[in-house]
Amino acid sequence: MLKVFEDFDITLVGYYQSVLEANDIQTFMKNQFGTGGLGDLPFVEVIPQIWVLNEAEVPRAIALIKELQDDETGS
Repeated sequence: MLKVFEDFDITLVGYYQSVLEANDIQTFMKNQFGTGGLGDLPFVEVIPQIWVLNEAEVPRAIALIKELQDDETGS
């Protein structure tokens, strides 16, 4: 299991996770509800993260996320 994305915007993390899952990439979202502890805990312990379960799918997952980010910026 490897982390492929993290962001404080839980809606963005959820969107990216949905896209990965729709492309048959199994994921796990860590710290989905962790932002409530922000300020009391280190930010690395509360920032929502997407982890890919199958390491062989990591390159494809990263490519999909990069494509989504490029679409957002208009690149």
